Amino acid sequence: MSLCLVANWKLNGSKEFNHQWALEFLRNFNGNNFSILGIAPASLYIDHLKTILTDYNIEIGSQNIDLEETGARTGEISASMIKDLGCAFSIIGHSERRMFFHETNQMICQKLIHADNNSVIPILCIGESAEENQSNNTFNVLEQQIIEALENANELSALIIAYEPVWAIGSGKTPKPEEINSVHEMIKDVVQSRFPKIGLESVLYGGSVNFKNASSLFEQKNVDGALIGGASLDGREFALIANVFNELRVSQ
Repeated sequence: MSLCLVANWKLNGSKEFNHQWALEFLRNFNGNNFSILGIAPASLYIDHLKTILTDYNIEIGSQNIDLEETGARTGEISASMIKDLGCAFSIIGHSERRMFFHETNQMICQKLIHADNNSVIPILCIGESAEENQSNNTFNVLEQQIIEALENANELSALIIAYEPVWAIGSGKTPKPEEINSVHEMIKDVVQSRFPKIGLESVLYGGSVNFKNASSLFEQKNVDGALIGGASLDGREFALIANVFNELRVSQ
């Protein structure tokens, strides 16, 4: 599996923020052994951030794409548009999109197809609620999300999956590292057994990842990287997290 580390800046950023973040990150980053080391800024800043980081091996992606390519879709951005801006990847199906914009697995499936058709690597987000976790239903919920999202997108040339337990996002709470490892192993087994034609590249963890817990998470065999929210807004901390991951994988 490929190693990936992706920053999801959500609804944050400005031109000044981009410059300061880049300075702090580059000052503290020790080197890039990742297949994808990426940032997903607000769409308005994709081009600006690409310009700032043009001399570094850092990919820029989007936080979302529309489920259509063209048409009367006010305010949306398509896979072909972000490809035109030079984006390498797009986050798809984040829990905040599912919650606030009522995205279904069927809608997410359409987005996955559009991303693949435009040579944009989709990062499919899946995750269970606190109630589902407490009732020991995590595996069933995730398997259903995977199957419904991929059933009509079963020949994607490349796919990254990010496991983000909804109850862990922004809460400061995380599952035990060994629990995360088991979930990632299950995700890989489901995709590879049910959808053998899909090019699954990585399974990432997301949900309150920070410098303090990075080592315990990245030591897990089936954790191929992370999708990082709040901690990624600090360029220095994101660099330190990346350094931890690099050092662990080089030593293994």
